[in-house]
Amino acid sequence: MQQSSAYSLAGAFAQSNAVVQAQVRQPRAVAGSRSLASMLPTILTTGLLSLVTTAVLRLMWMGYRHDFMAAWMEAWLTVWPIAFPAAYISKPLVNKLARMLSKPVSSEALLSASGIMQASEEATAKSGLKRKPALLPVHR
Repeated sequence: MQQSSAYSLAGAFAQSNAVVQAQVRQPRAVAGSRSLASMLPTILTTGLLSLVTTAVLRLMWMGYRHDFMAAWMEAWLTVWPIAFPAAYISKPLVNKLARMLSKPVSSEALLSASGIMQASEEATAKSGLKRKPALLPVHR
């Protein structure tokens, strides 16, 4: 029969505690991680966008000539290394801006036709004026 000492129990507790702490991830100060998997969407997006953009601009500027492919690849290989870091670095700011712009608006702040009619009737009543009869029936 195996005996357990206080030291072995404390060591086992420390190991299990370290495993639990390793499983709980601390939030990073910078959004995303440095792994290739976190960079892949930005790499693909900037690569494809810069590829198409440089092709369109080269066609507009030069037309389709015998050296089009070489000029296009030169332009693309110049633009993409600039576009990727710019997009990757600005990603947290763009995400924050998108969250701010897409916040839901309360229904009280919305301008609806019935709200306009109600406000108009209240203003007319406060001013002591009479409402003109509608030419067409109003459905309420």
